Amino acid sequence: MKKILIVLLILSLTSIPFVSAHPFTDETIPNLSSNAPTGVSEVIVYFSEPVELNFSTLKVLDNNGNQIDNKDTDYYQDEKSLIVTTSPLEDGVYTVTTKVLSKVDGHLVPGAFLFAVGDVVIDPKLLENQSSAELIFFPEAGARFPGIVGQTIVLGVIIASLIIWGTQNKQLIKEELEHIEITHHQKFMSITGIGLMLIFISNVLMIAVQTVRLETTPIEAIQTNFGSIWLIRMAITIVLLGIWFGLDRKRNLTTKTQIPMLIAMLALIGTSSLIGHGAASGETPALILDYIHNLVAAVWIGGIFYFVFTLLPTLSKLKEINKEKMSLALIPRFSIAFIISIGIVIITGPTLMWFLESDVGLITDSVYGQLIMLKIAIAAVMISLGGFFQFRVQKNAEKNFQSQKFSVHKKLKRSLKIDAALGVILLGVVALLTNGTLPEGEFQNVNAQEIVYGFKTIEFTDNAKFEIQISPFSSGVNTILVKVSDFDNNPIYDSNQLKVKIANPSKNISPIEVPMQITEEDSNMPTEFQGEITFGFSGEWQLEIESQRTENANESKIFNVLVKPRLENIQTQIVEYEFPENAKPLYPLYDGKNSIWISDPSAPKIWEFKLDTQEFSSYSFNGLATMFLTMDSTGKIWFTDSPRNQIGYIDVETKEITTKTIPNLDPVMATNKPIFIQADFDDNIWISIVNKNKILKYIPDDDVFKILELPERDSLPFALSIDSDGNIWYTATGIGKFGYIDPNEGKITQYSKEIPLDGPEFLLFDKNENVWIAEHTGTAITKFNPVLETFEKISVPDEEALPFGMTFDRYGNIWFAQHVIDSIGVYDPDNNDLKEIPIPTEGSFIQFMTSDKNGKVWFVEQEGNKLGTVNIIEIPVNISQVKTIDSTEIKYTEI
Repeated sequence: MKKILIVLLILSLTSIPFVSAHPFTDETIPNLSSNAPTGVSEVIVYFSEPVELNFSTLKVLDNNGNQIDNKDTDYYQDEKSLIVTTSPLEDGVYTVTTKVLSKVDGHLVPGAFLFAVGDVVIDPKLLENQSSAELIFFPEAGARFPGIVGQTIVLGVIIASLIIWGTQNKQLIKEELEHIEITHHQKFMSITGIGLMLIFISNVLMIAVQTVRLETTPIEAIQTNFGSIWLIRMAITIVLLGIWFGLDRKRNLTTKTQIPMLIAMLALIGTSSLIGHGAASGETPALILDYIHNLVAAVWIGGIFYFVFTLLPTLSKLKEINKEKMSLALIPRFSIAFIISIGIVIITGPTLMWFLESDVGLITDSVYGQLIMLKIAIAAVMISLGGFFQFRVQKNAEKNFQSQKFSVHKKLKRSLKIDAALGVILLGVVALLTNGTLPEGEFQNVNAQEIVYGFKTIEFTDNAKFEIQISPFSSGVNTILVKVSDFDNNPIYDSNQLKVKIANPSKNISPIEVPMQITEEDSNMPTEFQGEITFGFSGEWQLEIESQRTENANESKIFNVLVKPRLENIQTQIVEYEFPENAKPLYPLYDGKNSIWISDPSAPKIWEFKLDTQEFSSYSFNGLATMFLTMDSTGKIWFTDSPRNQIGYIDVETKEITTKTIPNLDPVMATNKPIFIQADFDDNIWISIVNKNKILKYIPDDDVFKILELPERDSLPFALSIDSDGNIWYTATGIGKFGYIDPNEGKITQYSKEIPLDGPEFLLFDKNENVWIAEHTGTAITKFNPVLETFEKISVPDEEALPFGMTFDRYGNIWFAQHVIDSIGVYDPDNNDLKEIPIPTEGSFIQFMTSDKNGKVWFVEQEGNKLGTVNIIEIPVNISQVKTIDSTEIKYTEI
């Protein structure tokens, strides 16, 4: 052993370091879901960890696989983001390959993604050909495994020696003590020597693997951030080897002589934490938890090694009765340390996992999660063995202590050898976890490419039940499965034919029969039919299912289905139009014909953008600003001029602007602050006065203002909207409530949650008359069902976002502005999907949006001085990517 360690000590002076890491891609600009505009000339990639620039590259490849970037990969915002530039890109599909070296744990991670430029659709088959990233770095895990085992053994043995042997009363064996201390010293040096040898070998293997991975020299590998930690680790290893030789020369072990090795080992496991998942999270508590977790795990597993390879062999040199008595006496001392360690591991393990990944679903479905389950299973077996020994073997031995007819030493040795073997296996799993990809990284590409799609419903008539499933339930060819049965799931005895028809009355498409074939027929099971049904385009379609009977009336059911692409199945392209002069565009409004009208708080003018010519025009008036807009039934565009305390309208035909001053509403506070404006079905104009707790109703025919006082002080009325019954809805931003006004009676009905809404500042009604509320400072959009008076909150993904204006697209998805971040959100209420679409202009400041007659979304960038629109391209669904849903909607219809 001495000769081996001397060789290692000499080698350590000339050996060089290496390590491993796993930064996954957080975000890319451009990305798969949103087409980049023609002429884009840069690609930006955000990673989950800091990366080493010298060993990290981005490459942009064209359709022929040629590298077309300028080979100038550089940091973008910080060490977690990279940028590479290109010449202006033409329309087409491009591939970006990434190879990045983690600054935390040294893993070199390759990756790739696609993006489209211009009006191009990515072929879904290309997505199938993308290889998944490495989930476990086996060479790195193999290199690190000996070091994990070695440091666990050395640290655990030292701590166990101090707290078990060092504090044990040895009066019972005082006659044999000198000989026993020598044996204990020899066994201690042997097992710690093996542990240090494993650590040293691991260090060398790590640098070797890193050098090969980076295709560089060991010297250059050491110059990375990971290399710096490796150097510290190797230096500590050398110090430990020196301490070991010093201890080996001593005759006996004492607490004082073991302390230097203990301190050095505590420092060594710190280097493991510095290149682990805790450090990669960037959270100091996670790093501390990782260190504590490693420490107590070493006390537990290393303590078992101490018992098996040091303490029990030492006690075997005692006389038989003394051997059994000392073995029995030392069990409780080890049990206390064991129980404390297990308790801390149980607390720190899940807490650390929560820091790294709080989504339980991701954890359980990932390879990382499966390894954790395996780790827990092994640990459970080890704990069970310990419990069995303590509560069965120890208790029986204590009962037979007086008779001195008990055998503990042999049983303990056999049991702990099994525990030690399991401990090594467990540490192997730890090595895989340490060098594995966290769940978020594993599913980053899967989530973007797997399409969870399908339609499933159960429809009833008087005497029949239809179980209907359509997949993938998108425009194009779909498979329809229909199971026909009675209410007890038995086949209908006089029916073996099914007729299915599809129609689209809104597009004047008459019913088209779909051929159906029996695929399953059993006397005890529902009869199953299958066919191919084609939806020519997204939209609402009508289905008729008819079971044809020979002895009774046919069973028929007609129902509507909404066919729409999932958010995963659309590509978007942001198109921007810059205003011809400096403006502060705030609120866009589509007039139902050919124009988007836009308010401008910075000037007394209103802007018009012609959709056919894509040209801007502006119209000025005597005032200070235009804030919010509404349109009455005659086509007049009304606006508020808050600074001037007036409202007005523009005649869209003559372009003449008329204004009307709002009267003083409060003798104490003279200044009004009119904000939102809304026309009702009688062309009366409603205005919220945010600073006076009032909503005004202006009747143009009588030139009269009517005042409605809100029921609570400091309500701060803000947004206004109108439902299908003509009720005027409002938000009371100051108190987190909302309500509506009956325009005929002036009666106010107000709603609130138990916890007030957080900054309700926009209202939108869907086709089912649900109210959607933007919680501006609550980072959420909330659905309110006026019939059931229930709330459903949908949190937005970015905590910095401030949801504001909302609108619907042609698929019924809700688009919402996010104010202070350069992206807009879209939520699919039918499938509970949400995603963000990046805006090309930095510092865009989008607050409100509108939709045209085709359901195309438009928005304004107040700081970007632009009007923008979203071009949506529906990607055909690839059947191989489809995973059908399990949820079922049950319906009943009287025929």
